[in-house]
Amino acid sequence: MAKDPRKTEKATPKRRQKAREEGQVLKSTDVAVALSLFVVFLVMIFYIPFLYKYLLGYFKYTFSNPFYLIPEESGKNFIWFTFKVLAILILPFVSILFIVGIVANVAQFGFLFTLKPLTPKLSKINPISGLQRLFSLSTLFELVKSILKLSLALFVSYFLVSYLLDGFLVYMTANINSQIYILAKTIIILIMAFTFLSIPIAIADFFYRRYEYEENLKMTKDEVKEERKSYEGNPIVKKEIRKRMRQLALKRMIAEVPKADVVITNPDHYAVALKYEKGKMKAPQVIAKGQDLIALKIKEVAKEHNVKIVEDPPLARSLYSSCEVGDYIPEDFYEAVAKILAVIYKQKAKMI
Repeated sequence: MAKDPRKTEKATPKRRQKAREEGQVLKSTDVAVALSLFVVFLVMIFYIPFLYKYLLGYFKYTFSNPFYLIPEESGKNFIWFTFKVLAILILPFVSILFIVGIVANVAQFGFLFTLKPLTPKLSKINPISGLQRLFSLSTLFELVKSILKLSLALFVSYFLVSYLLDGFLVYMTANINSQIYILAKTIIILIMAFTFLSIPIAIADFFYRRYEYEENLKMTKDEVKEERKSYEGNPIVKKEIRKRMRQLALKRMIAEVPKADVVITNPDHYAVALKYEKGKMKAPQVIAKGQDLIALKIKEVAKEHNVKIVEDPPLARSLYSSCEVGDYIPEDFYEAVAKILAVIYKQKAKMI
């Protein structure tokens, strides 16, 4: 199936998370197979000496007791002994393969449990979609890989079997120790050969799966824009929220003006409201400031609450540009503001 030429953008984190929740992850089954074969190869090297006594006892018992001479009770014991040996031979490998299979997949895409891949989809039974998948790059890759694996397996098997069968008839007449040795040797050589054969195939498959995974996750520019909108919010809504936040901040600031000791103005363009509590504040604090219409609103509220308004254009402009609401005035303005506050405090004292 041809890729959508519009999908040129790399997948975003949100897109990757959504794909993961749907069970679409980077996974190579050949990596799990190669790792399983490699672990089985290592286990057999260390495990076969441990199995030697069981195989030796089993073969001695089997070859020294022909079936037609085994009584019924002994036959039951023989069957139980056979199952025991098979369990000792097989169960450790089955358990190890089960664990390795889980580890191999977890190592590729982490822990994930989802039933979404099992959900029926109409696209899976759509004949057109089926034909598109049949002639897709992924299907072609799988076909080439399968042919390559089969060819290599046949090639390696032919030469290995030819090598191992050479002199095999000689071992048929050898003692039981030699027979166990050749059996173990044959199994280890076969597993080792197929292990090292599977490694390059697994590497090639993994890199192709990663390429295919990234290609399938790619997005169009419009999809990226829409996702950014849904993630960051609609620009119009965000603008309205910012507007309301500014309005609330302005209301809170205007509500502080009655607490001011003085409002220093430009007189028309700037207004800065200052508050000072001796012994509690290290310096006068800006509790409100504004320009143009906000400046007029600050002066209006100040007049309503009998807050002294002092016109000092240079000082008003300097305080406005140097301080934010909540800041203490810089030391450079201490003297100028102190003179204004001193006059105001004297006036208030006379009124009392």
